[in-house]
Amino acid sequence: MAHDISQWTNVLPTILLVFRATLKEDLQATTAEMIYGAPIRLASDFLCPSKQNTDPSTFVGRLRDSMQRLSPPTTQHHGQNTIFVSKDLTTCSHIFLRTDSKKKKGLQPPYEDPYEIVNRTEKVFRILRHGKEVSVSVDRQKPAYVSIELVDIPAG
Repeated sequence: MAHDISQWTNVLPTILLVFRATLKEDLQATTAEMIYGAPIRLASDFLCPSKQNTDPSTFVGRLRDSMQRLSPPTTQHHGQNTIFVSKDLTTCSHIFLRTDSKKKKGLQPPYEDPYEIVNRTEKVFRILRHGKEVSVSVDRQKPAYVSIELVDIPAG
């Protein structure tokens, strides 16, 4: 045996495979055929012999050309969720502001108190929050329907 005897466990699977794949002359079958009912496939069975003898430099040149012609697959853009924006945001006087904190504590409400709108553009609203003007994206807002009696009360 040409292998290192001290590491015999490394070659044991190969030896056992040879025992199972060797033809038994008296039975005219291999051990694997008797157990599984069909011959086992060895690693050499999966490789087809090459019918053409090509020069290594020619093979490498063709391989390089083939690899350069490959193009990456088109990617799909996941996660581009459209956020619902209410039509009432264009006319309302107050908004609820969504809280975007990473760690919500217990039963924290998803939206903060109604805040008065000072100025609005298509994408950004200026609101009066805790006595200061703050710019807020439309994506974090939803219209607040407040009664007329509550409009004069400062929010916050």
